[in-house]
Amino acid sequence: MTSQRLLVLAVVALLGSIVHAFAPMRPPVGLAKISSQASSLPTAISMADADFLDGSDDAQGRIKAMVENHPVLLFMKGNKLFPQCGFSNTAVQILNSFGIEYHSVDVLADEGIRQGVKDFSQWPTIPQLYVCGEFIGGSDIMIEMYQNGELGEMIEKAKADMI
Repeated sequence: MTSQRLLVLAVVALLGSIVHAFAPMRPPVGLAKISSQASSLPTAISMADADFLDGSDDAQGRIKAMVENHPVLLFMKGNKLFPQCGFSNTAVQILNSFGIEYHSVDVLADEGIRQGVKDFSQWPTIPQLYVCGEFIGGSDIMIEMYQNGELGEMIEKAKADMI
């Protein structure tokens, strides 16, 4: 196990206990178990975060298009190269640990998206992760699913869908 992976695991474990103390809510996520074998992909390729941030009034339509067009999508504060809050940073570190290409959207760049994504998912906080068009949850749910292996299984399915 690399030192970077160990550091990620340590940070995730530490933040997991902190997050669970302050975020007891759980989204209604009905996730089917998907069995697959893990394979490492190269480090994620950075994508522009402003693909759909065009300033139009149809935030729900833009959000829906992003969710449909990106197999792994993270709405966050900041971007994956420079997260602007600890929860977004945790989400980025978890996704980076899988070595998968994913798209991030900086909600701070567009107030319509910032509020719209909360309405779209009916979940009040940022970050928010979508995998294969399905809302997964925020950083607390990501930590829990990372620790129990469910997120890894979902990411493997998303990798297969990208091929």
